[in-house]
Amino acid sequence: MNKLLWTALLTGFLVVIGIYGYNNWFAKASGNEISIEKDKAKALDVDIDFGVGNLYIEGGSPEWISGEFSYNHKRLEPKVSYKKRQDVGNVKIKQGSGTRLGFNKRKVDNEWDLQLTNDIPIDLNVDMGVSKSRLKLQGLQLNSLSIDAGVGESVIDLSGDWKKGFRAKMDLGVGDVTIILPREVGVRVNASKGIGRVDLKDLTKQNEGVYVNDAYAGADVIIDISLDIGVGDVKFKIAE
Repeated sequence: MNKLLWTALLTGFLVVIGIYGYNNWFAKASGNEISIEKDKAKALDVDIDFGVGNLYIEGGSPEWISGEFSYNHKRLEPKVSYKKRQDVGNVKIKQGSGTRLGFNKRKVDNEWDLQLTNDIPIDLNVDMGVSKSRLKLQGLQLNSLSIDAGVGESVIDLSGDWKKGFRAKMDLGVGDVTIILPREVGVRVNASKGIGRVDLKDLTKQNEGVYVNDAYAGADVIIDISLDIGVGDVKFKIAE
């Protein structure tokens, strides 16, 4: 094969990588595993859309994102994409169309176990659908947090020594939710509730619908939580 042909093939290959690169080379969902490799991004925008099953999210990934998926139907297979725009890596992880298969006649087995990096700031958006979920977010560098909890049981763990404050918006639908708060970092909760119940006994009422923890008054770092409660029970706990 002559040199000119080799050059043409190489150029075509690089064009393919340029068009599809981050989706197909940096965002790998091979079998039941996911690995989004580190690149030169300085922040991440992570969008996780989970439909039905068990969802676990925590920090400590050696890559931008790593983890495992387990599911019992091909249509539950998640779609994973990654694109870097300027200095921000945009991650999308979305469950397949399995929730529309009419699984009332069969058992659904679907579980995601995801780890996110602790190394750069993250804007994290999680839609938890019909699920049993545990989000252990301590150690992450959160810029912002948005959670839409549909139906099910959830534990959202915000304990730990946060170096920077952030805003969190939580829309909680039907089910039981436990939110674990840090002891040494200031927390402010603005709670708007429907017919659900909320346990705020570990917090102090500041204004109508606004509650703070003991560390809030003198805190340099503050987590500001906006809470919309539908039907269900929400409990706040201060970490030990």
